[in-house]
Amino acid sequence: MTDLLVQTLDTGVQLRLPDGRGSLTLVPRRGQDLPRYHFRLGRVVHAAQELGLFRVQQTLLLSNDHTGDSELTGLWLDDGLDAQERCAAVTALVQGARRWIAEHRDACGDWLILELPGWRTPTGVSPFWEALGARFYPHDWSTAQARWGSAWCSHLAALLPRQTLYLSFLGEAAQQACAQTDAAHAALLPTLHELGFLPPLQVRIDDGGPVLSCPLPRG
Repeated sequence: MTDLLVQTLDTGVQLRLPDGRGSLTLVPRRGQDLPRYHFRLGRVVHAAQELGLFRVQQTLLLSNDHTGDSELTGLWLDDGLDAQERCAAVTALVQGARRWIAEHRDACGDWLILELPGWRTPTGVSPFWEALGARFYPHDWSTAQARWGSAWCSHLAALLPRQTLYLSFLGEAAQQACAQTDAAHAALLPTLHELGFLPPLQVRIDDGGPVLSCPLPRG
């Protein structure tokens, strides 16, 4: 799986397994035309010793932390691959992307990011979207995403609050869904962590899916 097929597209560099059972696209620098938006995960601590109070609140704050960084997008794996084959395919694709970055280092950012889809109910509903995004964009978000593609979240960000949000205000379902992904992608997380991706410090602003990041060395 190491000899990948590489094709330069308008959207980036597509990497494909030679057997055609997996692919992804590397975008060397994301957000050069539109700023890149995510929610940064934070914490606010409320403590009062005399009241016996110590409570940690998770927060969300719109950020452009990864504007200008490199991104892996459009990850696709054949449904016929078993769990071990899926992990091997992802390893080959990510390592291939990192080799391309090493050969074109000046064209790439300081971090490599990978967004995973947010968790949904069996009927396809995103609790995170219903609790937050739907309050500011009361239309079908999948239609908007299909229309705008990678620019969708940049347009959505213009509608969302700039103030710090307490995740607990969004309700229990949204809290549980934040930074979670579906079972198929969750099974890839140990492999992605072995490849250098850190636990999520940001989440998608539409469905709350985890945004994994990996620092890229220079020199």
